[in-house]
Amino acid sequence: MRHVLLGCVAIVLAGCGGAKVAPNALFVGTDATYRPFEFQERAGVFEGYDIDLIQAIGKELGRPVEMRNGPFNDLISGLKAEKYDVIISCLSITPERAKEIAFSDPYYDAGQVIVVRADEAKIAGRADLKGKKIGAQQATTGETEAKALGGTVKSYETIDLAFQDLANGQIDAIVNDEPVSRWLVAKRPGFKLVGEVFTKEQYGIGVRKADAALLADINRALKNLRDSGELTRLCEKWITKPQ
Repeated sequence: MRHVLLGCVAIVLAGCGGAKVAPNALFVGTDATYRPFEFQERAGVFEGYDIDLIQAIGKELGRPVEMRNGPFNDLISGLKAEKYDVIISCLSITPERAKEIAFSDPYYDAGQVIVVRADEAKIAGRADLKGKKIGAQQATTGETEAKALGGTVKSYETIDLAFQDLANGQIDAIVNDEPVSRWLVAKRPGFKLVGEVFTKEQYGIGVRKADAALLADINRALKNLRDSGELTRLCEKWITKPQ
């Protein structure tokens, strides 16, 4: 995610009155509520690791990128309905999802971790969540893993809402992607990570199964960006050494 796409500048965003969309534009679906991978500080301005990555891929493909925001749990159905050409939103590659869509080569290694309030002394890992109230984002691998831990799961449209409820004592813990949770905990006082990362997951870019040529192009672009060191640079910019 950059950098920055502004209203009707250079790359035209859908919805700008009277503006024309490039005929070879790549329409990209994302849930821009998941710092530091995809988010919006202002309407129409997309930022984050995933946004920078898909912009770099668009440049490799010679296609201007048109970002479209939508709920995470609707991204796959939107892709299948041709609302988007591709989706990128910390989308873990899973067998269940692979039945519906095709995935690019992985571009980021992740996994699930537990977040609690900073003053929590009784939860140190997964075994302590039995009987507890656990928050997770809807339709995510975090939600799937949370449901297997023996507690009561409350699902949220965005992870920010889960953090609000955790801070207010409405839930006892959150199960969520480690890189996002680690970034949020570092930026927001009152929370901490406990236990180890307890799944192994990889993020991929989703495309329709029929779009084999586009998938091959994306994979070639990813290889070029990996070989050039761009993926490492993006990781440092957004994850390991954020400003």
